[in-house]
Amino acid sequence: MSSYQYRCSDESILLPFLKKNVFSVLHRYIPYGVPANYLTLVSIFVIWSCFLYFIGIDTADEGDIIIAFFAIIIYVIFDHFDGLQAKITATGSPLGEILDHYSDVFNGSIILYLFFRILQIELDWIFYLAIWLNLVAFTLTYLEQSIQKELHFGKIGSLEGVVLILLIICSFMTSQGKTFWLEYSMLDMPVYVFLVLGLILGVIYTVVGSIRRLKHIPKSFIHYLLTGSILCFLCIYYQINWYIAFLVINVYSADLILKSMKSHLLDAESPKPDFIVYILFLFLIYLSFFEYEQQIGFLVYGLVVTAKIIWNMVQIFSKFRNYWVWWNLH
Repeated sequence: MSSYQYRCSDESILLPFLKKNVFSVLHRYIPYGVPANYLTLVSIFVIWSCFLYFIGIDTADEGDIIIAFFAIIIYVIFDHFDGLQAKITATGSPLGEILDHYSDVFNGSIILYLFFRILQIELDWIFYLAIWLNLVAFTLTYLEQSIQKELHFGKIGSLEGVVLILLIICSFMTSQGKTFWLEYSMLDMPVYVFLVLGLILGVIYTVVGSIRRLKHIPKSFIHYLLTGSILCFLCIYYQINWYIAFLVINVYSADLILKSMKSHLLDAESPKPDFIVYILFLFLIYLSFFEYEQQIGFLVYGLVVTAKIIWNMVQIFSKFRNYWVWWNLH
């Protein structure tokens, strides 16, 4: 394992302004002794708590929308606090990097879920497509890092996407905004369809940017994209329950992202997409000859890959355990 050095090129159009006028200003109230990883854990706790809360409600009322709005704001702020704290205390580490960036993979999907719930959009094919496209951008970003040994964020990335979601949620709190998002249509299509089209353009922008820097298309990405697209299609075709499809699509991508981070931070083998998914495909072919429920196959696949991810995380954290800081000393 080579010596750790965090290399990141961030061209975000919003980050300079927000960092100067929001993140850095609020960060002054964070005590020096608080480790950066604690701040990351706060952001994870807040967004996951909101996620679990929303799972338990049928329809989001005004109070629920306010809860989600502030949960996302707190998440964004603390997600940037950890980097500032690590820099000030000189405690940047591979443990902090993987805890921060890997949690963002799941947190991004959760924010999309909250967004769909608030706008009262059905959690069906368009939801699965949005989750999948968001994960494609994440996956290529970290696959590129494993090859180039540098993390690159383009001008339009996750921060810009989250800020847009916050603005839409804010507008939804007004009667005019709620009417617009729920009742207005363009070209006989709901307005939210154009938001998904915008997401598609954002993913294309990210993918093209990464390929231009890499000067080639990684075979592992082609493999991942084709297999994952089939997986997403099957979730739609078999009308898999949203929570199972959400799990399956997320863990399929999260598996390759974790392997990419492991390859970068531990000089491990080149990352390759999950192969267990082919067992699921064979199982579905087998079920096509019988009148059995397909949900169980997707659920088992999701749980198996989740267990594999947890096991790999335990191994990675074990290797980096010496980087854990209980409290920063002056």
